Amino acid sequence: MLNSLRKGDRIVTTGGIYGTVHDVKDNLVVLKISEEVKIELVKSAIAAVIDKKAE
Repeated sequence: MLNSLRKGDRIVTTGGIYGTVHDVKDNLVVLKISEEVKIELVKSAIAAVIDKKAE
């Protein structure tokens, strides 16, 4: 699951934060949680992918 993350995927973190993947780096994900707020987190903090971006 974590290796297939892509920009645009909707996810939830282990802390209960919902957001949209803005960028994927080696072991980090940049998560957009509101219009002007982005946070970085380690991939292992992702609990589930809620909605995969259509290809």
